[in-house]
Amino acid sequence: MSYTLPSLPYAYDALEPHFDKQTMEIHHTKHHQTYVNNANAALENLPEFANLPVEELITKLDQLPADKKNRTAQ
Repeated sequence: MSYTLPSLPYAYDALEPHFDKQTMEIHHTKHHQTYVNNANAALENLPEFANLPVEELITKLDQLPADKKNRTAQ
């Protein structure tokens, strides 16, 4: 199983004027997507963790090898 970035339940411009559309779009599609990609890459050879629902993975982060935990827990 690979983790995927969920869509936001609102439009990128929904938080204006506090956060502009471009900032929201960059943070969601670039920054957050990178976190998801890094987690998937870190867990690629750890099927016992890669197949967990994300909520369960979070409760088991202390069981991951240190190099994988740092990439996954961002």
